[in-house]
Amino acid sequence: MGLSIQPLDQTYNLKNFNCGNSDLNSWLQNTARQHQKKDLSRTFVMVRDSLPTIIIGYYSLAIRALVSKEALPQALQKGLPLNVPAMMVARLAVACQEQKQGYGELLLLDAMAQAKVASRIIGGRFLFVDAKTTELAVFYARYGFVALPDNPLSLCMLIAGIP
Repeated sequence: MGLSIQPLDQTYNLKNFNCGNSDLNSWLQNTARQHQKKDLSRTFVMVRDSLPTIIIGYYSLAIRALVSKEALPQALQKGLPLNVPAMMVARLAVACQEQKQGYGELLLLDAMAQAKVASRIIGGRFLFVDAKTTELAVFYARYGFVALPDNPLSLCMLIAGIP
C-alpha cells in the first residue's frame, strides 16, 4: 500500500478529517487553503495511493518571526547575531483512525526535509515546533528538537543537523 505526501490543493476532502483535536481539524478545514493563498504557510497532506483524496495526516510549514538568540538554549547561541531567521512546523496531525502507525514520524521527517531544502534557498538556521502537550514534546525531542529554556513546549533544532 503506497503512501505519498503532496502539497495541499483543491482535490483533497478536508471536511471529514478528524485527528481528535478540534483546533487542528478546524485549521485544516477552514484556514489552511486561505493561508496558502496569502503565502502565510504551506500545507502538505499524506494520502494512500489507492484513496488519493482521503487525508491520513498533514503538516504545515511557515516562516517564524526572527528569534532572539537569548531565547535559544545556551548551547545553540554561540556566534549568532541578536536575531536569527527560522522556520517552523506550524501544525502536524494524524487522523484518529491512523494514529499509532508511524505516520506522525513520516510527516515530521518530511517536514524536516522540506525545511532543509527551503533553508538552502532562503536561509534559516533553526526549525521550531510548538508541542501541544508534554507527551508531544518528548516525541519531537526524539528527532533532535531541544526545548527552549523558558518554555519546554517550544522546541527547536539546527536545520544543518537534519540528515
